[in-house]
Amino acid sequence: MQVESQSKVTQNSLCKICSSLSPYFAQATVLNRYAVDYFKCSVCGFVQTEKPYWLEVAYADPIAISDVGLVARNFKFSQITQELIISCFNSKGKFLDYGCGYGLFVRLMRDFGFDFYGYDQYCQNIFYHGFEGNQQENYDLVTAFEVFEHFVNPLEEIEKLLKFSQNLLFSTQLLPADHPKPDQWWYYALHEGQHISIYTYQSLLKIAEKFNLNLYSDGSSLHLLTQTKISGSSWKKAVSIESASNSLPSLIEQDFLKAVATRKQINSGKNSSKIIIDGVFFQIRNTGIARVWKSLLEVWSTQDFAEQIIVLDREGTTPKIPGIKYYQIPEYNYDQIEEDRQLLQKICDQENADLFISTYYTTPLTTPSVFMGYDMIPEQLGLDLTIPMWREKHHGIEHASAYITISANTAQDLVHFFPKINKNQITVAHCGVPAVFSPATPEAIQQFKFKNSINKPYFILVGQRLGAGGYKNTLLFFKALTQLKNNQDFEIVCVGGEPTLEAEFYPYIQRFRIHLLQLDDQELKQAYSGATALVYPSKYEGFGMPIIEAMACGCPVITCRKGSIPEIAKTAAYYVNEDQVLEMLQALEQIQKPEIYQPLIQAGLQQSSQYSWSKMADIIQQTLIKTMQ
Repeated sequence: MQVESQSKVTQNSLCKICSSLSPYFAQATVLNRYAVDYFKCSVCGFVQTEKPYWLEVAYADPIAISDVGLVARNFKFSQITQELIISCFNSKGKFLDYGCGYGLFVRLMRDFGFDFYGYDQYCQNIFYHGFEGNQQENYDLVTAFEVFEHFVNPLEEIEKLLKFSQNLLFSTQLLPADHPKPDQWWYYALHEGQHISIYTYQSLLKIAEKFNLNLYSDGSSLHLLTQTKISGSSWKKAVSIESASNSLPSLIEQDFLKAVATRKQINSGKNSSKIIIDGVFFQIRNTGIARVWKSLLEVWSTQDFAEQIIVLDREGTTPKIPGIKYYQIPEYNYDQIEEDRQLLQKICDQENADLFISTYYTTPLTTPSVFMGYDMIPEQLGLDLTIPMWREKHHGIEHASAYITISANTAQDLVHFFPKINKNQITVAHCGVPAVFSPATPEAIQQFKFKNSINKPYFILVGQRLGAGGYKNTLLFFKALTQLKNNQDFEIVCVGGEPTLEAEFYPYIQRFRIHLLQLDDQELKQAYSGATALVYPSKYEGFGMPIIEAMACGCPVITCRKGSIPEIAKTAAYYVNEDQVLEMLQALEQIQKPEIYQPLIQAGLQQSSQYSWSKMADIIQQTLIKTMQ
């Protein structure tokens, strides 16, 4: 299976070992499903992944099925450890094997006469019952074989290990000198998804320096961090022990390749189940919901899951993505709802569909469906729920077998207005950030300003400015801006929304230069990057896409603690009360100060990096598959 490679810029990727800058290194497909970015430290060479959101899936089996060398490795390491303890440590002491798996190594070492104990919080204890390690006890030596590459935060984990003992013998393969990328070296173990930290000798030296320990290494896979100075000959003698010769060649490599093939087949999840996706929203509007579904389809198009889905294309309005199957049908008409339901059911029957999901509230007659909820704005704001669009929304909710929402807040509101729904039926799948959104260069920002005749610093507004009942609350910004002492130093950039400024703002805008722009994503990236702040004082959001887009571009955000916004922005935004003009005025004043905006920029870059379309696509995929089961 070919997966399209697309570089994503994750800002402030710092080395987890030495805190130096870790530039983007490569992208690879993990578990045959996730497009994962890798970063390599510019100083010590340590390779780390982006935040590993896939680990719950990766550790469904704590021992990887491709680890066919487990037994041979334990026999080899038991001989080496035995020699090392006798020559360099107290052979009558107590020892701990950390991350011991089933405990085979512990059993072997006890058979050799060494007082070994085991510790593994994830794996079944088969061989060391009665010899479980005590986290409060000290040991003469801790072993940790094939553990370090699993560490999410290596320094924190190593510090925990050193509380057991200041002597640590461990194995992990070092990155070869030619620095192979993930698809060029077996040890990344992309098919299993568990190896997220790859070390170099220089990175191990940094670890030794940090903890004031001595480092001994065979230069390849076996290493010792210790407070004790040992002779080079003792170390070399221990690691040079060879296993007993065998007249027959080992089958480990052959079995490894077979296990990898098996894992890939499992990851593919091939089956004959069919899911119909109604692309109706692409017919209605090209706004945030359309962006969500286009991004999801782009992720799925590179995966075997694409074989299970059929997208209904309403009169050619759905974007055509290679790898996705389409079925063209008539456009949706609210005057012909019953006829449309019958059509959808006919298609579900023809395609033997097991499940139906709509991009915007349509339903078949009998095929089970999953409801996709973006917000509960009509219900929250008391809009007329008898209009056809909202009647269909409620029908979709009542028809559904399961629910997906784009925020926990929307899930909470859904249960509030439909109390018969069991909250356990709802899955939250946060939206992602398009890869294009990252800080633009100063040259690109200047080019954007020149092209649009922007001559001063500016505040940016994105999306609708009023919304139903005025819930977008942009009036709060304009009222505060009129009172800002240096307001003549700023221009206003409005992106999207109505092509002309709404009359409600006229009393407050006479002194300001306002730019009403329609921008593509590349231009919007530049607009965010050059802005003094995104001002987004909405009284309710189901998610709040502009907030994380702005953060990803290094743009400070002024917003309100309403709806899903605090869930999505966390502490990376400047919050104001949605009704307090003076608070907004203070925010506009404060956001101009470096001591205010610089920490917000850094926090925003970090916060926005938590969201990815791959993660959202996987959560939705798993929910759909689970619902069919």
